[in-house]
Amino acid sequence: MNFMKYLFLALCISAVSAAATVPDCAGIEAGTKAYNESDFERAIDEWRTCVDNGIEDADLYYNLGNAYFRNGKLGFSIFYYKKALRLRANDDDIQHNLKFAQAMTRDKVEDEEENPILSGLFKAHHALSLKAQLFTLLAIFWLIAFIGIAGRIVIGERAKNICTGAIFVLTAIFCVIGSSAAYKIFVLEKEICGVVTATDADVTSAPSDKSQTLNTLSEGTTFEVISEQGNFAEIRLGEKIKGFVKLSEVGIIK
Repeated sequence: MNFMKYLFLALCISAVSAAATVPDCAGIEAGTKAYNESDFERAIDEWRTCVDNGIEDADLYYNLGNAYFRNGKLGFSIFYYKKALRLRANDDDIQHNLKFAQAMTRDKVEDEEENPILSGLFKAHHALSLKAQLFTLLAIFWLIAFIGIAGRIVIGERAKNICTGAIFVLTAIFCVIGSSAAYKIFVLEKEICGVVTATDADVTSAPSDKSQTLNTLSEGTTFEVISEQGNFAEIRLGEKIKGFVKLSEVGIIK
């Protein structure tokens, strides 16, 4: 009970504090007021107007995830937490609430035991946003160029060796950050996932209402999206589940 009480308070405080950083939208303040009054349905409506107006913001998505969670809609809650995490992958609050919400879903895919080395690499990978990484790469590039020119001008073997060593170190850093940025771009372009937002969603053998039902996924289940075909999405979940689900029953995170 104490844990649930803590989560209740954490969700309330997080939603209010995060709202101040969301870009201007008429529904932000009204949604925050409604949330503080425990009118989660109205808070969702207000914040969704901002999403419908094209605002993409991690705090806005996070607040919507909190509101949907408090309103008992687990699927939409996970959907918006994941959208928030796509924009701010290293945010502890978003990760905590997403993990808590996912623990309540019925469909589970076995996770491997967390490797501390891989966990550390993941955190390092997301320590900087893609935008920050690109600016850092630009700065390192010009710094390498400047040191390269300086290396030709300076007099003395020791000074030239220092310049060469600095260029080597900066080049290594450039390659590491560049690889991380390239992977993020690849994920943004190629990796698409979805979440069941309806009470459940049938996985069918073909993109048709008359096709055979292979499996049924429960609300909040996350899956990989392979493609979209008309009103259906071709999906995969683990090694055993593959087929098509109706787009009206899921949310696609691109």
